This record gives sequence, structure tokens and C-alpha cells, in this order.
Amino acid sequence: MSTLANAMDVLKLIARLRRDITVTDVVTELGLPKSSASRTLSMMAGYGFLDRDAVTRAYRPGGVIMEASYHFRASRNAASLVEEALDALVRETGYTGYINVLDGADTLVIQMRAGAGALQIYTPPGSRAPAYSSAMGRALLARLGDDEVGGLLGARLDQGRGHAPKTRKDLFARLAVIRDTGWALSRGEYVTNVAGISSAVLDPATRQAYAFGIALPAEELSDPLVERFGATVRDAASSVGKRVGDPYWLAFGASVP
Repeated sequence: MSTLANAMDVLKLIARLRRDITVTDVVTELGLPKSSASRTLSMMAGYGFLDRDAVTRAYRPGGVIMEASYHFRASRNAASLVEEALDALVRETGYTGYINVLDGADTLVIQMRAGAGALQIYTPPGSRAPAYSSAMGRALLARLGDDEVGGLLGARLDQGRGHAPKTRKDLFARLAVIRDTGWALSRGEYVTNVAGISSAVLDPATRQAYAFGIALPAEELSDPLVERFGATVRDAASSVGKRVGDPYWLAFGASVP
């Protein structure tokens, strides 16, 4: 493996562990020989990519990385990156795309991009729906704990249709699947005959979560299409999440091949 590839893996390791790292961490987590791990860390420190603590001898991001990170955050934010990811999803899939946020127990549309597909029903910006009754809403709810979700929604789940969860137990089971897979699916549960595939990103700087994804005619759904677009939406969210330091996506990327 090249020195540059090793350096990239070291920076990803720091992001994943969210702490200073040692030679032992690099050997254990990345599987590098001790000599290679030590040489990589020393070279990165020498070029300013890492700093070394004088007491603990552990490494942390150095001045070069911090300056680049500051420039990135000053010029880009989670909202703009989500918009770019949505535009790319709409171009790739041909389906209409949305960005939603939570507003109390509802999900609120804040952006829409019309696709080239045959979807005839649109939910324009400003539209609201019960969060539990859509892929967008459940992607956002999955970023909360079950206790918080229960307190937010109350006891009644009576505004959904079709395959929407009817009980808290059903909802919590679906949220657990979303946390494991990274994406959510709905099948005409609030807007009849419209399906949705969504994922969510949390901006750690503002604590604002954004769900984004695609809407398509429910009759077009098939298992291969669901798996394909589920992975597409998940990967788009993962890319944005890692760039903004979303802890969920940093950990998810470490555990999913």
C-alpha cells in the first residue's frame, strides 16, 4: 500500500475514533506492520498533517489539516452539500427528489427537484406530513432515540395509509432497520401511489438533520430497484455525512463494506 493511501487511512481512522491515535491504534485498526505505522505517522507529522502530543505521544490532526478543514467549512455547509447530492440523485435516477426537515412531529419539505420520470403528484416546498408516515420522516426519526421519538409523536399513529406503521412497536422496529441499513422506504403511506427512498444527514455544527431522497410511482417498485436505489441514496448520504463529520456516517462507513 502506498504512503499516500496509508495517510488517507490514518486520517479516516482519526475521524472514526474521534480521538488522538497511537502507533498501536494504527497497527490494530489498519493492520499495518509496526514499522510502517510508525514511519507513516512520523512522515505525516513532519509535513504538518499531524501533530504529536509531547506528553502522551499520540497523534492528532495538524495545522495543514485544520487549515484545510476551516476553509472547507467556511465555504461549504451541510445544507449546500445535501442540495448538491440531491441534484446528482435526480440526474442519476430521473426521479423527483426532495429535502425535508423535522418540524415537531411533522416532516416539512424545504427543497424539491422535479425529475424526468412519470410521477404526476408533487409535494411542493412547505408541504407537511406526519413524520412516521413517510420515508423522509422515518429517516429523520431514526436519527433520534426511541424514547425521544415516542415523546415527539405521542401515542396515536392514525394518519398514515397502506403500509404505514400502525403501532409504536412497528414504528420502532422500522427505525431500527433504518439505523442498520442507512436508508428508509415508504410505499404510498401518505401520498397515495407514491413511494419514497430516503436517507438523512446530521450537521454536527448546527444539530440540524436533513433527509433527502427520491419519490417514484409505487407501481414501479421491485425488489432489485429498491435495493439499487436504497444503496444509491445511502451512499450519497454517507458521502455528505462523512464530509461534514456526522458521527453516524463516520461509524457506519467503518462497519459496512
